[in-house]
Amino acid sequence: MATNALQKRTVPVEFIMEAKATAIRPNEVEYQRRGQAETLSTATVIWTAGTNINSLIKGLAISDESRDKHGRPFVNPTLQLLDFPEVFAGGDCAAVQGNSLPPTAQVAYQQGAAISHNLNALALGNELKPAEVNLRGTLLKLGIEESAANIYNSFEVTGELGHLIRQGTYLQLLPAPVHNFKVTGEWLKDEIFDRHLHPIHTADAVKWIGGAVVGVVAARKLMQMLGDSKDNTAS
Repeated sequence: MATNALQKRTVPVEFIMEAKATAIRPNEVEYQRRGQAETLSTATVIWTAGTNINSLIKGLAISDESRDKHGRPFVNPTLQLLDFPEVFAGGDCAAVQGNSLPPTAQVAYQQGAAISHNLNALALGNELKPAEVNLRGTLLKLGIEESAANIYNSFEVTGELGHLIRQGTYLQLLPAPVHNFKVTGEWLKDEIFDRHLHPIHTADAVKWIGGAVVGVVAARKLMQMLGDSKDNTAS
């Protein structure tokens, strides 16, 4: 899908699949493919693969036995460090012991809410609750007005509708209604007027307003499903 989207671009894109970069020099990239060493001449290299744990996390006084293979400290189901239970951690700087989760924003977002709840419970002397993370799927932007929305890893929506669902989902995740209103207004202005106003037609305006409403409504439904799932789990 990403390959097809890139191949539509004005600038030609060449793919080298199943290759492993072994060296990067000022004017070339060396890589291995099918056991053979090859080089690619280049003027600019942009590296977007792989992440590394923050040096602050690496320097913490936590034993290797309490870290995963990437060096992230383990936390228990309530997101407390094993060696220091008074400290909570989540997102991509911690690993839940026995429960592998992707280092994505949606995981950190939900873990942050769980940490907030448990900090409040700790202050009031109440029982801490394990963090419940519901993976909603994946949203991938593929270019202007084109995205892929993998909903709960059950079904996939691509193209313009996928783009609207992605936009609507991010609007629903904003922290307050005032942010939602402001960003929604800017999004509609960009989609309807700035991009389609030369000249704008009534049909175009109706199309984009209707599409925006569909995206937001679909995102609201997804958020509601997530909330119902969490409530059922808690009960």
